[in-house]
Amino acid sequence: MGPVPELPNTSAAWQRPRPLARLCIASFIDQGFAFLCFFFGLFGALFAQYRSLEQLQAPIRAAYAPLLDEQQLAYLLRIMELVHEHGVALMSVLLLRTVMRFVGTLRMWQGYRNGFHIYTLAQLLGVLLPMLVVGPEIFNFVGFACVLLWCGLYATQRHALR
Repeated sequence: MGPVPELPNTSAAWQRPRPLARLCIASFIDQGFAFLCFFFGLFGALFAQYRSLEQLQAPIRAAYAPLLDEQQLAYLLRIMELVHEHGVALMSVLLLRTVMRFVGTLRMWQGYRNGFHIYTLAQLLGVLLPMLVVGPEIFNFVGFACVLLWCGLYATQRHALR
């Protein structure tokens, strides 16, 4: 038997372009911050779930009634109502989305094209699933525009991925 031929090292040949590196670093920073917010938000939602709605809204009324007009205060109280009803499910979905975004970004950082697909899927599900959990009132057009912007920025770098 002759010597076993060595397989070519394809990972050494790939070079990460600077724009992709900058996008990934910005995403890692964003995802780290978002993970902390949603992780602690999950505990806050668990706390809120075991309190009555009135117990949650009373401090908000006391603190913000002098500062906000009636419509703004009603909106803030509605947010507390949503957190009370759906907070745990919502924070869980957003936490899972953040982990999926991290996996997608990490795969792109490593040079794999499937990272773009994982990232884009996580972003789009991160917009749709909260609406299924809470309802359409949680939809945020600015947030959706940011999702499209980030996915578009990564799409410009797809040619550099393997």
